[in-house]
Amino acid sequence: MNKKLIISLSIIGLVAVVAIGATIAYYNDTETSTGNIFTAGTLDLKVDHVKETYNDADCKTCSVAIQSDASNQVTGTIGGTDLGPFPHSAALVTNINPAWTANIPGASWIWWTDPTPEAEKGIDTIYTFEKTFNWMGPITGATLVLSIGADNSYEIYLNGHHVAGDNTEQNYNAAGQDTYTGVVISNWIVQGVNTLQFKVKNWARPQDQTWDNPGGLLYKLEINGNCGDNYFKTHCTLWGEKDLAPGDYFWQFTDVKPGDRGTNIISMHVFSNDAFGCLLVTNPVDNENGVVDSEVGDTGEPGELSQFLSAVIWVDNNPQDNAYNPGETILYGPAALKDIKTMTRLSLTSTTTAYVGLAWCLGTQTVDGTGIHCSGIGNQNIAQTDSFLASLTAYTEQQRNNPNFNCANVVLP
Repeated sequence: MNKKLIISLSIIGLVAVVAIGATIAYYNDTETSTGNIFTAGTLDLKVDHVKETYNDADCKTCSVAIQSDASNQVTGTIGGTDLGPFPHSAALVTNINPAWTANIPGASWIWWTDPTPEAEKGIDTIYTFEKTFNWMGPITGATLVLSIGADNSYEIYLNGHHVAGDNTEQNYNAAGQDTYTGVVISNWIVQGVNTLQFKVKNWARPQDQTWDNPGGLLYKLEINGNCGDNYFKTHCTLWGEKDLAPGDYFWQFTDVKPGDRGTNIISMHVFSNDAFGCLLVTNPVDNENGVVDSEVGDTGEPGELSQFLSAVIWVDNNPQDNAYNPGETILYGPAALKDIKTMTRLSLTSTTTAYVGLAWCLGTQTVDGTGIHCSGIGNQNIAQTDSFLASLTAYTEQQRNNPNFNCANVVLP
């Protein structure tokens, strides 16, 4: 009997253990936060070059010519079969309709595709074409001409303003092409980037004639600032807020002399994060370009021109005057142009434009209560025929967690 009791107690103990295990499982719980994200921040820099002088002459855009070609963008359609995505490049029309006798030198017939699809030849379709251009400088006194031919009717917009249109059918022939001048265009031109837009309607033809119903646009806009023979104005470049690209030159001077001077107003824009900014002269190259008799003691390469180019950089609080005003903060100089990476860092606030003035001089610079001055007095003969080529780099780096940033320590890749 005692033996049976012992066995019964063992069974009870086993049941207790199983029951305790089941109770622990009921008290488990889980909560999960899904989709946690760490995204790296961005620092986007764009640069303007809004004002420039050379020996006190102002830079200005002297001429602009844009025309219908493959660089135009198709930005939308009403009734057409183009499914995008928009924008996309326009197509050159290679099989010109014999009825298209409109003639605009330098321009090419374009449409959204070539040839016009059969599916569109029996319906009305409207396509929108756009082209941007830069204008920096006065428009008063400029000559403006906009010539256009289209198959068929069209509307023209400049920076969103309706400037002209023709709702007749035969704008594609020499008798029907149109020309607009002067105030019709000039009222809406702005300093910086401009957008020229065309809405062209290709009319439906009767069903039995749909075999011959292409759409097309032909145009050219010319603006002549009438700069005359002023070499500087026709060889300087200004631009609005943008990412810099090949052909964006701050300086292009081919015959500088002692005492020559100039100023550039450069604006820097950062987006998403506050930053520190610097201007850096990179990839400097001094070329001798041969030794002439007056370069006494010159032994040849490299050239010496950079030794005589000086610069002052300042925070331009009044960017409208293109000049240093006493009291504005000087970030560098007067000192050698090639060494401007030792400048004091510029503080840039996100979404706020900062204007930087840079004055250069072939000679000696001084700064006083009346401004920045350049003297060509001295012996710079050793630099005759020499040239100095370099890149001017605008550099930014985030401010947060970077209190010891210094322009002189920047190492570009």
